[in-house]
Amino acid sequence: MTEGSGVQKRRRDAPAPAELDQQGGETADQTDRTDQTDLTELSSRADPTTLARFDRPRTDDRTALAVFSDPHLSTDKEGTWKAYHRTEERLRSAVADANARKVDGVIVAGDLTEDGRPEDFDGVADVLADLNAPFVAVPGNHDVPKAFDDHETPPVAEFAERFAPEEFPFREELGGVDVLGLNSASSPGGELDATHDGAISDDQLAWLESALPETDAALVVSHHNPPGLESHLAETHYAPHPPVGDSSAFVDALAGHDALHLSGHVHLPAAISGDIRGLVCPALSSFPQAYTLAEIGPEGTTLRMVPVADPEGLEEAHDLARTHSDRSADIAEMVESQLADLPLAAER
Repeated sequence: MTEGSGVQKRRRDAPAPAELDQQGGETADQTDRTDQTDLTELSSRADPTTLARFDRPRTDDRTALAVFSDPHLSTDKEGTWKAYHRTEERLRSAVADANARKVDGVIVAGDLTEDGRPEDFDGVADVLADLNAPFVAVPGNHDVPKAFDDHETPPVAEFAERFAPEEFPFREELGGVDVLGLNSASSPGGELDATHDGAISDDQLAWLESALPETDAALVVSHHNPPGLESHLAETHYAPHPPVGDSSAFVDALAGHDALHLSGHVHLPAAISGDIRGLVCPALSSFPQAYTLAEIGPEGTTLRMVPVADPEGLEEAHDLARTHSDRSADIAEMVESQLADLPLAAER
């Protein structure tokens, strides 16, 4: 696949946003949705395709980082639009591919698990142990304790001990890049305990404001995205989730620096530009079942999508997304629309 190519699809008007529930909406009647998408170029048999090219950050020595987003690993669930029965296999495929590319490090941008069960965290740890490069992770809304959980989710401090440099926020050097990790999934006062929304706490914002001037090439990572996603979607589409709470303060902390923000959560690839640079990464669990390869060098940063599912697996994920719910079908269509017009951002 060459740069600027992607899914070749005849577009149609998107439906209005569906009524959503916390778990992804009600079952949709998909009889009026016609599959006009050629998925061959999105499978693991295809070469990585360029999602975005940014002028910054830059490094003197080239650094390659793999970014896994929304693996949602489940050890016993099946189905839904996140294809839970394939999640361990997809994460293992991403690890094997990243190892083959000899990346300098791996970032996991949240939602490591289906819903925070201890056995699923064990499964994630087992897969990530096969990485040849160091890794860091930030928690997603499905990785932290919630008031509506029907199980005991480990506390964020335990997540940090297993998957991050002991606490949040953190600064970790991977190759020639500083990775600044933030917890947007939980808050000190418990304001996020009953929602899947995100926020960056005041103490983390203060830390970020002091840390960014000390970096030359920084990737800022949180599970939830900053504002600006809507302006990069087609007029007929909508952002599936809101940005982080108090988003203006987050933008103010990021603005004026050469950092690039990376996030996940919404399960579709999208660029964010303007006062800040950012990429919302594609999901490993759901269509298009891919990870992001970040290549940082003297000329800037290039972000490529690396598929991990074979054609049959990708078709299964696409079918599950189209038929599970109105919400998942809308997101699948948005993914197709985004990938039909690449790169999503081209500063150089």
